[in-house]
Amino acid sequence: MSFINPTVKSSSSIVVICAAVLVHLLIIWLLVSGLARKAAAFISEPMNATLIEEIKKVPKPEIPKPKVIPKVYVAKSEVTPPISTSSIQATVTAPPEPPAPSAPPAIVNSAKLDMSGGCQKPMYPEASRQSGEEGAVVVGFLIAVDGKIRESKVLGSSGHRRLDVAAREALGLCKFQAGTGENGQPVESWARIKYVWRLN
Repeated sequence: MSFINPTVKSSSSIVVICAAVLVHLLIIWLLVSGLARKAAAFISEPMNATLIEEIKKVPKPEIPKPKVIPKVYVAKSEVTPPISTSSIQATVTAPPEPPAPSAPPAIVNSAKLDMSGGCQKPMYPEASRQSGEEGAVVVGFLIAVDGKIRESKVLGSSGHRRLDVAAREALGLCKFQAGTGENGQPVESWARIKYVWRLN
Protein backbone atom coordinates (compact mmCIF):
# COMPACT_ATOMS: atom_id res chain seq x y z
CA MET A 1 0.00 0.00 0.00
CA SER A 2 1.52 3.37 -1.19
CA PHE A 3 1.19 6.53 0.77
CA ILE A 4 2.23 8.87 -2.09
CA ASN A 5 -0.43 11.24 -3.14
CA PRO A 6 -1.45 10.45 -6.74
CA THR A 7 -2.01 14.14 -7.54
CA VAL A 8 1.59 15.01 -6.62
CA LYS A 9 2.88 12.12 -8.71
CA SER A 10 1.01 13.19 -11.83
CA SER A 11 2.14 16.83 -11.57
CA SER A 12 5.78 15.87 -11.20
CA SER A 13 5.59 13.62 -14.26
CA ILE A 14 4.07 16.44 -16.28
CA VAL A 15 6.91 18.76 -15.27
CA VAL A 16 9.48 16.16 -16.29
CA ILE A 17 7.79 15.64 -19.63
CA CYS A 18 7.60 19.41 -20.31
CA ALA A 19 11.26 19.82 -19.45
CA ALA A 20 12.20 16.97 -21.75
CA VAL A 21 10.15 18.47 -24.54
CA LEU A 22 11.80 21.86 -24.10
CA VAL A 23 15.26 20.28 -24.10
CA HIS A 24 14.46 18.42 -27.30
CA LEU A 25 13.06 21.55 -28.92
CA LEU A 26 16.19 23.47 -27.96
CA ILE A 27 18.43 20.77 -29.36
CA ILE A 28 16.40 20.64 -32.57
CA TRP A 29 16.54 24.41 -32.97
CA LEU A 30 20.30 24.46 -32.48
CA LEU A 31 20.75 21.65 -34.93
CA VAL A 32 18.45 23.15 -37.45
CA SER A 33 19.95 26.63 -37.27
CA GLY A 34 23.51 25.36 -37.37
CA LEU A 35 22.90 22.89 -40.15
CA ALA A 36 21.03 25.53 -42.16
CA ARG A 37 23.97 27.91 -41.96
CA LYS A 38 26.44 25.23 -42.90
CA ALA A 39 24.23 24.10 -45.73
CA ALA A 40 23.89 27.68 -47.01
CA ALA A 41 27.62 28.21 -46.79
CA PHE A 42 28.26 24.91 -48.52
CA ILE A 43 25.82 25.65 -51.28
CA SER A 44 27.00 29.24 -51.90
CA GLU A 45 30.69 28.38 -52.22
CA PRO A 46 30.44 26.07 -55.23
CA MET A 47 28.01 28.44 -57.00
CA ASN A 48 30.37 31.37 -56.57
CA ALA A 49 33.23 29.27 -57.80
CA THR A 50 31.23 28.15 -60.78
CA LEU A 51 30.21 31.69 -61.60
CA ILE A 52 33.82 32.88 -61.36
CA GLU A 53 34.95 30.07 -63.62
CA GLU A 54 32.21 30.84 -66.08
CA ILE A 55 33.17 34.52 -66.06
CA LYS A 56 36.80 33.55 -66.63
CA LYS A 57 35.82 31.32 -69.53
CA VAL A 58 33.85 34.05 -71.38
CA PRO A 59 35.63 34.30 -74.77
CA LYS A 60 36.86 37.63 -75.97
CA PRO A 61 34.83 39.11 -78.80
CA GLU A 62 36.52 38.57 -82.12
CA ILE A 63 37.22 41.73 -84.06
CA PRO A 64 36.08 41.18 -87.67
CA LYS A 65 38.85 41.58 -90.16
CA PRO A 66 38.19 44.18 -92.87
CA LYS A 67 37.11 42.64 -96.12
CA VAL A 68 39.42 43.18 -99.00
CA ILE A 69 37.44 44.29 -102.05
CA PRO A 70 39.13 43.08 -105.21
CA LYS A 71 39.84 45.76 -107.77
CA VAL A 72 37.70 45.53 -110.86
CA TYR A 73 39.22 46.80 -114.06
CA VAL A 74 36.65 48.17 -116.51
CA ALA A 75 37.68 48.26 -120.11
CA LYS A 76 37.29 51.67 -121.71
CA SER A 77 34.57 51.66 -124.36
CA GLU A 78 35.01 53.74 -127.44
CA VAL A 79 32.03 56.03 -128.00
CA THR A 80 31.41 57.13 -131.53
CA PRO A 81 30.41 60.81 -131.56
CA PRO A 82 26.95 61.50 -132.98
CA ILE A 83 26.78 62.54 -136.57
CA SER A 84 26.06 66.22 -136.85
CA THR A 85 22.91 66.85 -138.79
CA SER A 86 24.34 70.15 -140.00
CA SER A 87 26.91 68.27 -142.09
CA ILE A 88 24.18 66.42 -144.00
CA GLN A 89 23.13 68.28 -147.05
CA ALA A 90 19.84 67.25 -148.56
CA THR A 91 19.28 68.01 -152.17
CA VAL A 92 15.65 68.97 -152.71
CA THR A 93 14.44 69.41 -156.22
CA ALA A 94 11.63 71.90 -156.46
CA PRO A 95 8.61 70.66 -158.41
CA PRO A 96 8.18 72.24 -161.79
CA GLU A 97 5.98 75.29 -161.72
CA PRO A 98 2.59 74.82 -163.33
CA PRO A 99 2.14 76.65 -166.56
CA ALA A 100 0.69 80.07 -166.18
CA PRO A 101 -2.98 80.20 -167.13
CA SER A 102 -3.59 81.79 -170.41
CA ALA A 103 -4.93 85.27 -170.16
CA PRO A 104 -8.61 85.60 -171.04
CA PRO A 105 -9.21 87.22 -174.40
CA ALA A 106 -9.65 90.94 -174.31
CA ILE A 107 -13.28 92.01 -174.53
CA VAL A 108 -14.01 94.73 -177.00
CA ASN A 109 -17.81 94.63 -176.86
CA SER A 110 -19.67 93.27 -173.79
CA ALA A 111 -22.75 91.07 -174.03
CA LYS A 112 -26.08 92.86 -174.42
CA LEU A 113 -29.80 92.26 -174.83
CA ASP A 114 -31.01 91.04 -178.15
CA MET A 115 -33.89 93.44 -178.68
CA SER A 116 -35.07 91.42 -181.69
CA GLY A 117 -35.97 88.55 -179.44
CA GLY A 118 -38.94 90.37 -177.98
CA CYS A 119 -37.81 90.80 -174.34
CA GLN A 120 -40.91 91.39 -172.26
CA LYS A 121 -41.21 94.05 -169.62
CA PRO A 122 -41.20 92.65 -166.05
CA MET A 123 -44.59 92.54 -164.34
CA TYR A 124 -44.96 94.73 -161.26
CA PRO A 125 -45.47 92.47 -158.22
CA GLU A 126 -49.00 93.06 -156.84
CA ALA A 127 -47.83 93.06 -153.22
CA SER A 128 -45.16 95.65 -154.08
CA ARG A 129 -47.76 97.77 -155.90
CA GLN A 130 -50.10 97.73 -152.90
CA SER A 131 -47.20 98.54 -150.56
CA GLY A 132 -46.03 101.38 -152.82
CA GLU A 133 -42.56 99.87 -153.32
CA GLU A 134 -40.35 101.57 -155.97
CA GLY A 135 -36.67 101.53 -156.82
CA ALA A 136 -33.96 100.71 -159.37
CA VAL A 137 -32.29 97.30 -159.52
CA VAL A 138 -29.12 96.36 -161.42
CA VAL A 139 -28.90 92.74 -162.55
CA GLY A 140 -25.80 91.08 -164.01
CA PHE A 141 -25.89 88.18 -166.48
CA LEU A 142 -22.89 86.09 -167.52
CA ILE A 143 -23.44 85.37 -171.22
CA ALA A 144 -21.66 82.44 -172.90
CA VAL A 145 -20.29 82.51 -176.46
CA ASP A 146 -23.56 80.94 -177.71
CA GLY A 147 -25.65 83.74 -176.16
CA LYS A 148 -27.08 81.65 -173.29
CA ILE A 149 -27.16 82.80 -169.67
CA ARG A 150 -24.68 80.89 -167.48
CA GLU A 151 -25.12 82.89 -164.27
CA SER A 152 -27.14 85.80 -162.92
CA LYS A 153 -26.96 87.93 -159.78
CA VAL A 154 -28.26 91.20 -158.36
CA LEU A 155 -25.45 93.76 -158.53
CA GLY A 156 -27.46 96.66 -157.07
CA SER A 157 -30.62 96.23 -154.99
CA SER A 158 -33.72 98.39 -155.23
CA GLY A 159 -34.18 98.09 -151.49
CA HIS A 160 -37.09 95.70 -151.89
CA ARG A 161 -36.49 91.99 -152.25
CA ARG A 162 -39.70 91.34 -154.21
CA LEU A 163 -38.70 93.89 -156.87
CA ASP A 164 -35.15 92.46 -157.13
CA VAL A 165 -36.41 88.89 -157.62
CA ALA A 166 -39.08 89.94 -160.16
CA ALA A 167 -36.53 91.86 -162.28
CA ARG A 168 -34.01 89.04 -162.23
CA GLU A 169 -36.55 86.39 -163.23
CA ALA A 170 -38.15 88.48 -165.98
CA LEU A 171 -34.88 89.63 -167.57
CA GLY A 172 -33.55 86.10 -167.41
CA LEU A 173 -36.12 85.12 -170.05
CA CYS A 174 -34.69 87.55 -172.55
CA LYS A 175 -32.21 86.70 -175.29
CA PHE A 176 -28.68 88.08 -175.32
CA GLN A 177 -25.90 88.64 -177.80
CA ALA A 178 -22.47 87.39 -176.78
CA GLY A 179 -19.63 89.82 -176.42
CA THR A 180 -16.81 90.01 -178.96
CA GLY A 181 -13.04 90.10 -178.64
CA GLU A 182 -10.25 91.86 -180.57
CA ASN A 183 -10.51 89.49 -183.51
CA GLY A 184 -14.30 89.77 -183.65
CA GLN A 185 -14.85 86.25 -182.25
CA PRO A 186 -17.61 85.78 -179.58
CA VAL A 187 -16.29 85.69 -175.98
CA GLU A 188 -17.86 85.08 -172.60
CA SER A 189 -18.69 88.30 -170.78
CA TRP A 190 -21.06 89.97 -168.33
CA ALA A 191 -24.09 92.03 -169.29
CA ARG A 192 -25.36 94.67 -166.87
CA ILE A 193 -29.03 95.69 -167.04
CA LYS A 194 -30.62 98.38 -164.92
CA TYR A 195 -34.37 98.29 -164.47
CA VAL A 196 -36.37 100.98 -162.64
CA TRP A 197 -39.57 100.06 -160.84
CA ARG A 198 -41.95 103.05 -160.72
CA LEU A 199 -45.63 103.28 -159.99
CA ASN A 200 -47.70 105.31 -162.51
